[in-house]
Amino acid sequence: MINNLIEKMGFSICHQLPSRSLNIGNLYLPVCSRCSGIYIGFTVSAIILFIMFRKKENSLPPAYIIVISCLFILSTMANGILSYLTPFSTSNNARFVTGFLCGASVAIMLYPIFVFQYYKKSKNIKILSNPVKFVAYLTILMIFIAAALARISFLDYFFYYLTAFSIIFTFYFVNLVITFLVPFFSQRAEKLPGRYLVLPSVISISLLAIELFLSYRFHQFLLKF
Repeated sequence: MINNLIEKMGFSICHQLPSRSLNIGNLYLPVCSRCSGIYIGFTVSAIILFIMFRKKENSLPPAYIIVISCLFILSTMANGILSYLTPFSTSNNARFVTGFLCGASVAIMLYPIFVFQYYKKSKNIKILSNPVKFVAYLTILMIFIAAALARISFLDYFFYYLTAFSIIFTFYFVNLVITFLVPFFSQRAEKLPGRYLVLPSVISISLLAIELFLSYRFHQFLLKF
């Protein structure tokens, strides 16, 4: 039942073509390689940032990291354009890697916005300004990428469920950041987690459910043509 729900969730946001999906062992991930990379990259990056920066740092990283992040996002766009609009075909590995780095880059941009909007008092300190932390951050990302591309059989269900969780988390977190842009919810909390996270989370999860449901129905509608 759980796997069936995951497959339906994947269907709502992705074409799920086996030829463009990453298989680990004998198990295909619930969305294509690029989508898997984007969602897992976003989630892994966000978790790392929450662990590394717990002192309410609210500023974007140094300029060179922003430039690198923008290049990663553009690389995913270029990869997609090459795949769909030209005869040139990229590999599933390339789709996953570019997607992963794109998702991680988006998380880098959203994390400081969340911190600034969530906390009543946050610190104007750039995240990842310490080169050692940046290298550690990149190292963890590379480990996840290498583990996925190695396609080790006993990690099949780990990455399958990680992908499903990452889809939910990505939608939830993006909705949460948007919710905190509303003045009534913003800059009220002293700590994480806290009571000021409850109602915005309910709203974010509700939006997540609506978004996935509407997307699922829209995908069904498109298949009729």
